[in-house]
Amino acid sequence: METILQRLTDLDDVSGAILVGKDGLIVTGTLHSEDEEVIGAMSAAAFGSITNFIDQMSSGEMHHVIIETKDGTIQFEEVGDLILVVTTNKGSNLGRVRIEM
Repeated sequence: METILQRLTDLDDVSGAILVGKDGLIVTGTLHSEDEEVIGAMSAAAFGSITNFIDQMSSGEMHHVIIETKDGTIQFEEVGDLILVVTTNKGSNLGRVRIEM
């Protein structure tokens, strides 16, 4: 996991990457934010809500979520029992980031 996080954070477009337990506790990584613990908890809650929505829609298994904002993206991907959360800058190469995830 550390290798994946290192490859991601080495990309110019990536502003942060963390692994979060489904309980919201950060396992490893960095988002360069004072509110890392809050962001970890909110990430797990958002991922859980999106997963429930996909289940209710009977749309199959969720693989990857991209939330676009005016300043960049927040991406979620389930990795075993953990959630990989990656934030990118505006105008980032999303394909490259996705490959590394």
